[in-house]
Amino acid sequence: MCAVVLGLLGVVGVQDVAEAAPDESAVQAAFVLNFAKFTEWPPAGTATRQAAMQLCQFGAREELSLAFRALEGRLLQGAPLQWRKVGRPDEVRGCHVLFVAEPGLSLASLGGQPVLTVSDLPGFAQQGGVIGLVRQSGRLRFEVNRGAAQTAGLRLSADLLTLATSVLDGPVRREGAL
Repeated sequence: MCAVVLGLLGVVGVQDVAEAAPDESAVQAAFVLNFAKFTEWPPAGTATRQAAMQLCQFGAREELSLAFRALEGRLLQGAPLQWRKVGRPDEVRGCHVLFVAEPGLSLASLGGQPVLTVSDLPGFAQQGGVIGLVRQSGRLRFEVNRGAAQTAGLRLSADLLTLATSVLDGPVRREGAL
């Protein structure tokens, strides 16, 4: 399994990202990019070759912002990746990937939009996020809420689901803000 995780990270080139921000934020950014590579959006939710895939960040964490900015311009789903910060639920429209860096966003406000939500906040996947980053034995791992992905109209690859420490199939809990 360790070799598969390294392979997953190797698709991005973690070393390239780590040079821009040599900390855990660079690793998180690499994970997020790979999650997006193994996600399929509904036809109306994917960028055309002329448009950009939007990687959005809710919350102020400068080291994470730097790591995400280092990914700008990389191709994702055939379109260049573009980073932007959002502060309100109405600003999420058009985001393909949303990293929730701090509490205060109600996932219910996304209203079934095709947005891949990712966070390292405790219990994120259990609270209706699609992918929650978790620490286990000093390593960064992730859990997936397949129900949340389906509600958003996203298809996650079987490879991604296999690598997850847990896959939640139960109902999505989205009441209130994180």
